[in-house]
Amino acid sequence: MDRNQRLNIVLEVTRKRCFFQETRRLLQSKDKQMEKLLQRLATVHKFNEQFADENQRLISEAKALEQRISELQLQIANCEKCHRLEGELRRTEEDNHLLTADVNMMKTLVYRLNVQIERYQDILRLKPTPEETSRTATASGPSKSSISQWQEEPIRSHTLAPLLQSYDEMIRDKEDLIQQYTQEFEHFTGELKSVLEENNRLQQQVDTLKRDGGNWREEKARIQAQLEICRQKADAQTRKTDLAKEKLVEVMHCYEQKIQTLVLDMEHLQNAYTRCKAELVSLKSIAALPQDTIASSLKECKDLLEQLRQKHSKEKNSLERTIGELTERHASVDGKVERLKHENFKLKTELEKHSSQCEELRKRNACLQRSTEKVKRSRDRIRARLRIALQWTQKLEENQANLQSTWDAIKRLETIVKHKESQVRGLHARHLQEIDKMEKKLAQKEETIKTILRDRLNVNSGQQ
Repeated sequence: MDRNQRLNIVLEVTRKRCFFQETRRLLQSKDKQMEKLLQRLATVHKFNEQFADENQRLISEAKALEQRISELQLQIANCEKCHRLEGELRRTEEDNHLLTADVNMMKTLVYRLNVQIERYQDILRLKPTPEETSRTATASGPSKSSISQWQEEPIRSHTLAPLLQSYDEMIRDKEDLIQQYTQEFEHFTGELKSVLEENNRLQQQVDTLKRDGGNWREEKARIQAQLEICRQKADAQTRKTDLAKEKLVEVMHCYEQKIQTLVLDMEHLQNAYTRCKAELVSLKSIAALPQDTIASSLKECKDLLEQLRQKHSKEKNSLERTIGELTERHASVDGKVERLKHENFKLKTELEKHSSQCEELRKRNACLQRSTEKVKRSRDRIRARLRIALQWTQKLEENQANLQSTWDAIKRLETIVKHKESQVRGLHARHLQEIDKMEKKLAQKEETIKTILRDRLNVNSGQQ
């Protein structure tokens, strides 16, 4: 029994040891999980700090943009040119309103005056003829002056006389203005006509120059092609003449060598003849030979010499003929080369003439282009001013859009940061709950282990 109890105790101890080891491993795994959770929490805190820094940077950028916008608004508000233009616009609008009011008043005044004039004309028509003639006679004189017809009539004392006088003055002023405007308009129309005529003339010159330039370019291309062909022909002829000269030199050299060989042969034969003659004389002196053998040997020598002379004359004649033919060919080739050089010189002179004409056309075209460029530059300056104004408005709109987009991005980042903070808080809460649960489980396990140990101890003590 004691042995069984001891075995049971040993088994219980081993089981407890295994249980303790399992709990230790579980605690180690839980510690590792807690370390991982702490690392994750640290990374979350780091990302939170990064997001906070980014948020601060974006807020600072937004503040800078707001300051820039406020500065731009202040610049726009303090823009002297804008205020001046607005003041001019208001003044022009006020002047326009005043002018419209004056025009309306003049219309009503003219209408009333026309009614009054028609009524007085009807009254004047009903008067007798002598008075009418006297009035016309008296009116013909001052018509040239600044006094109107009604100022000499009985309506002078009428209440409308000051109004009519002011009406006369206004009419005279308007007529002066109309005359001035007509003169300026006539002057402007004259200048415009002259400018249009000059423009049409320049356009016609440009068209003619373009056509002439095209014709000259075609003629130049054709002449250049002909010049290239002539150059190629001249090069070919020069190559042919060079080859013929080389052949002639070679033939002359060969014939000179042959002539030299023949001369050497003649000299050798002459030496042999003299030697033979000397030997013959010596032989004659030594012994009198028969005359027949001497005559036959002399005849053979003479025949051989004659054959050599004939052969030399034939070769000399053939060489002279070939030399004459080659000289004729060389003369003909030289004539062709001179003719081609003359044609080349003519083509060069024509080309220089055409190039000078083309240069004049280019100068005229450059003058026209400069005049057109001046007009284009003036037009481009106006367009540039308009573009600058449009770009300024577009920049303002873009700044407003960028500011709105940055504000939206800041809002989105705030929502993301809030969401991340809520997630971190949830993870922290879950982590704390798990820690509490683990602590409770550990406490329960410790209690169970303690109770088991107490029970075992009680059992052992009771058995003993």
